[in-house]
Amino acid sequence: MQTSRYIARILYYLSRIAAWFFTAVFTYCFIILVLWVVGLRQSLPVQVTNKSTFIIFYPFTRTAFLLGDNTTDFIVSNFSLLAFYTIFIWFLGDVFQTFRQSKLFTSKGVSQLSRFYITNLVLPVVFLVLVGLFGQQLSDMIRISFLHVVIGIFAYFMASLFKQGLVLQEEQDQTL
Repeated sequence: MQTSRYIARILYYLSRIAAWFFTAVFTYCFIILVLWVVGLRQSLPVQVTNKSTFIIFYPFTRTAFLLGDNTTDFIVSNFSLLAFYTIFIWFLGDVFQTFRQSKLFTSKGVSQLSRFYITNLVLPVVFLVLVGLFGQQLSDMIRISFLHVVIGIFAYFMASLFKQGLVLQEEQDQTL
C-alpha cells in the first residue's frame, strides 16, 4: 500500500502542475483574444493573418505560442476543450489525493470520486452539443467523449465501492 501512496503522491503533484499550466494557458489566450475583440490591438502579442488565422505569441516575445483559425467555431470549441481538460485534470488530481490518504475510505474521498465521474459523464455531452452547434469535427469528438464516458463509468463504480467501504468502516469503528 505504501507504493501506491507514493505513486499517487507523484501523480497528484503532476496533475496539479498540469492543471495550473492549462489554467495559465487558457487565461492568457482568453485575455488576449477578448482584448483583441474589444479593440485594444496596438500592443497585444497577437497577429491576425489574412483574416483567416491568428497567432498568439509568448508574452514579451514574437515567438508563436498558439496558432488557430480566426473563426468563432474554432475559438469556442478549442477554448471549451481547454477549459474541460483543465477541470478534468484538476479533478483527476483529487482522485489521486484520495489514494494518498492513510485512511482510504473517507466521505471526502467519496465526494471527490463523485465529482470526477459526474464531470466525465456530463461535460463530454455538453462539449458535444457545443461542437455540434458549431459544426466542427464531430466524429473525432464523439470518440474522445466516449472515452470520457467510459472513464466516468469506471469512476462511478469506484465511488460506489468507496461509499460501501466507508459504510463498513464506520460500522467497524462504532463496534470498537
